[in-house]
This record gives sequence, C-alpha cells and structure tokens, in this order.
Amino acid sequence: MIKLISVDELRQGMFIHKLEVWWLKDKGIRNQMLITDTRQIAQIRHEGIQQVWIDPDKSVPLPVPPVVQKDIARTPFFQELDQAQTIFNQGKPQVLAMFNEARMGRGLDLGFMLELVDEIAGSITRAPTALLSVARLKNHDDYTYLHSMAVCGLMISLGKKMGLDEHQLRRVGMGGLLHDVGKAAVPLSILNKPTQLSDEEFIIMREHPIIGAQLLMDAEAGEDLVDMALHHHEKFDGSGYPHGLKGEEISLFSRMAAVCDVYDAVTSDRAYRKGWSPAEAMHKMLSWRGHFDSTLLHEFVRTIGIYPVGSLVRLASGRVALVVEASEISLMKPKVHVFWSLHAQREVKPEELDLGDSFCTDSITGAEESGLWENVDLNRVWALESA
Repeated sequence: MIKLISVDELRQGMFIHKLEVWWLKDKGIRNQMLITDTRQIAQIRHEGIQQVWIDPDKSVPLPVPPVVQKDIARTPFFQELDQAQTIFNQGKPQVLAMFNEARMGRGLDLGFMLELVDEIAGSITRAPTALLSVARLKNHDDYTYLHSMAVCGLMISLGKKMGLDEHQLRRVGMGGLLHDVGKAAVPLSILNKPTQLSDEEFIIMREHPIIGAQLLMDAEAGEDLVDMALHHHEKFDGSGYPHGLKGEEISLFSRMAAVCDVYDAVTSDRAYRKGWSPAEAMHKMLSWRGHFDSTLLHEFVRTIGIYPVGSLVRLASGRVALVVEASEISLMKPKVHVFWSLHAQREVKPEELDLGDSFCTDSITGAEESGLWENVDLNRVWALESA
C-alpha cells in the first residue's frame, strides 16, 4: 500500500513511489527510486520537498547491526569483524538497488559502487581475512547480492597477493562486484528457485554473462569490467562459456574472477544444498584439472590459506578447532579457536591457540567435515563464549 510520509521519516532502503513536485533540477532525484544513500535524502530536502509517497512493498529493510559482546577482549581482527559486518549491512541495499535498476531497464549508476569497493578494500587492508569470514555467513536468501560483495573482497585479496597496483585493485574489485549484474535479467523464479535448475532453466541462466556485459557497455564501465562480466565462466581448458576461450585467450582479470566466483559459490549455503567448508573447497578445486589457471589457483591458495578462515580442523592433541585467522608465517599454522575434545567426546570452553607461535606444540592433522558439526554454534566459538 502506497504511504505518504514526511521527508524527516525517509530512510535508506525506502522506495519512493512519487514526488508530487514538478520543479526538480537534480536529475538524480526522481519518481520510482530506491533510496540507497543519505545524500539522496539530503538533496530531496534541499529541493524543498516536505512529503513523499513511498511503496513499502518495494522497499528494502536494512539489517539490524549485530550486537557487540562488550565483555569480550576485542583484538584488531575481531574489531574488524564488526566493521566488516557493517560494510555488508550497508552495502546490501546498494547492490540490491543496482540489480533492481537494471531489472527495470534503467542505466547503471556505478558511482555508489566505487565507494563500496573502497570500503571493502579498506577492510581487507586492515585485517585481510575478517571481511572474507563475514562473507561466508550469508544465507541463501541474500546469496545473489552478498555473493557480489564477497567476490569483490576475494578479488582484491588475490590482487594484493599478486602485487597489483592500487588502480588495478579498484578495477578487479569493481569487476567482482559487477560480474553477475546480468542476473538482473534472469527471471526471479529461476534466480530464487529452491531446487536445482532444469536444463531449460540453466540455458536461460547461462545468458547472464552476455547480458551483464551489454549492461556495462551501455554504462561505459570500461573494457576490463565488461570482460570480467562476460568471461568469468570461461575455463582454462576451453570448456567454459559463453565463448569457449582457452588458456591466455581469457584475460588475467577474468581468470582471477573465475577462481574467486567459484570459491565463494561452493562455500555458500544455497536453498538446494549446503556449502562446502573452505578446506573442502580448496581440495576439490585443486583436483579439477583444466578448470582454472593453475598458477592463479595456487596464488589464491596462498592468499586464503590451505585451511582458510572458517575451516574446521582436527589437531594432533585430539581436539577440534575453528580457523579464525591466517598466519603470516605458514599456511599450515593459522590461529584457531579450540572447542571440542575428541577424547572426552564433549564440547570444551573455547580457547584461542596460535599454531604459529614458537611455544605452541600442537598442529593440524587434517580438515574436519563441516556437516559433522552442524549442532555446534560456531558464532559462539568465534566469540570465545562458553556454552
């Protein structure tokens, strides 16, 4: 039901149905517009508008910021977890708005997206694995939109490891954020289908790289961003789509996007399947001969670790732990939170253990299947809270 409210009540995420004015000078303010930035509200006030009609059905409810446990010692990594969560909370409606604008046939406004890329890049600079940890916690309802932000973060992380300069990092970040924009043209019944797609539906889904590339060409986004949208499903052995490119016929940025896109996809929970653990994903991706550029894939492994943040691992001491932070010393010696005793077959008070510390005598003996620990509240383990 359309509702009349005062401008003072206007908030990010609200969808403006109608502005009952005719004198607007700012072309960025119009009817049928989703509010994604407080500057839009300020401009509406500046135009002298006092009331607007909103459509609650098209509005996007903003997530409630997580409650920070005040009694927990906050390391820089855990402080950044909070900041990363805020970036995702505030970024989701912006990405959703971009998809909605594209779905309604309007041009893409990439200015807001660049600001989001810079926020994500800043988080990765402060604590490289914090944002990637938060990205793994998305639910299947948010997948399409938060996947774009996750791939953006992974692209920037990989780019940093490869020594890309600041301009290149912004471009690969934007490429990650926009790589799936063509899905705006995919019917929602297919995009949100709770079961696997039929062959006919998959054919429709496979059109999204071409549609995305056209949208970005229309927005004059640049050849590199168009290429990442068009070719992130190409495979190194030539068996990908839409053009069956092979080897270095695929651009460097698109080869990076292929790795980052698949990793986030297979580690995410979907309506029709449970995501793999990070360690499982790494093991399986390394076994897919010809799928990826092997040099880039090994660089990706060095970026996020043999046991990436969020992995469950078994220790030589007979305990199970959650990997919470990568090590600068060794891919095999991350920082973990121990939470289970295999000897006693019971949960224990979560304890932080730095396997890279010279005084630490424990070590990882292998990865644990995430499905075996579904009854354990891993968010509590993250926060080092007792049961």
